[in-house]
Amino acid sequence: MTDAASGMLTPGTLDLFSKKTRDQILATSLVLFNQRGFGAVTTASIAEQTGVLEGTLWYHFRSKKDILAAHMELLQTVFAQENSTADSSDAAVIIDGIFRSYDVIWDFRYLLRDDFNAWLKADDAELTKVLAINEFLDQWTEGRMLHAAKHGLLDFGQEDPETVSEIILVLGRYWMDFSHKKYAGAEGYVLRYKGLSHIFTVLKPYLTDEAAALIADRLQTRS
Repeated sequence: MTDAASGMLTPGTLDLFSKKTRDQILATSLVLFNQRGFGAVTTASIAEQTGVLEGTLWYHFRSKKDILAAHMELLQTVFAQENSTADSSDAAVIIDGIFRSYDVIWDFRYLLRDDFNAWLKADDAELTKVLAINEFLDQWTEGRMLHAAKHGLLDFGQEDPETVSEIILVLGRYWMDFSHKKYAGAEGYVLRYKGLSHIFTVLKPYLTDEAAALIADRLQTRS
């Protein structure tokens, strides 16, 4: 189900999960939530795809909300790790960090894509947390663009960086949903690559020569 060759999850995310039953439930549910949406997936289907009894799943997670909470904790942990060098002034490090962070966001995309207001109660702690994660990632996107501009990788000229970052956010979020509908049979790594390509197409007018060369090289290695 979560074989790296399938492209459903990136190797870095797959490394988070051991062969233990709890981890396999988390990995399988992450793939299913990304593919079908949080609301459409049942604990029975997660158990079946994992190859365990539903009672075994309930031993580890009392409900889908508990799985959601575990996914959010994983996302925060791995995202912090991938951004450990976020304050670097080195151009290659900055670009590499953006690519690796995109992989993490893509692997946990249902957290940004799905409308949890439809599935969780207003006083659920999980709803508060997932909304906070979404707000943080929105702010992170703008912050990364400003950091790249500060170190000579983006030149906005008279453009408002906040406006450009909002366009990037709209494109990125829409692609998470649209890509699977338009390219239903495409492998995950293909859709990740296309998503990155679209984002950098929007940013192209603002990229400095150094940034454009680094990004072209990184995209080439992923194609």
